[in-house]
Amino acid sequence: MNSLESTKPTAFFWHRRRTLEQIKHQAPFFRQLMAETKRCMVENRMSQAMNPQAIKNAIKCEVIHPQTLTPYSNYTFHTHPHNLPYPSDQDKIQTWDKLKKEYLVIGIVPTNKIVTFHKADNFENVILTI
Repeated sequence: MNSLESTKPTAFFWHRRRTLEQIKHQAPFFRQLMAETKRCMVENRMSQAMNPQAIKNAIKCEVIHPQTLTPYSNYTFHTHPHNLPYPSDQDKIQTWDKLKKEYLVIGIVPTNKIVTFHKADNFENVILTI
């Protein structure tokens, strides 16, 4: 075996790289969806407080990218109206168990950041921040 063969990128490497490039490419549209969530929060005078009732109310302003719910993408995108930079258990169930997506992308509205997680570690660690 040639010693360089072990360093060759695998098909998985290229697939993952392509998906992350697609996610980066969608960032302007994700930011529009985040602005829609922010507008909803302002219009409905919803609090940015982190108490359970405020978070429950803010879920009404959460926006989901409709294309990411189809089989044509390998990720889902939705907004978090509060500063929660990690997926909930429900997010994980919806993304992997129900939709069989490998990536979970979340728009954190207060910070205007987009974070991406992968199923390999049960969506625990951020693999991309935009």
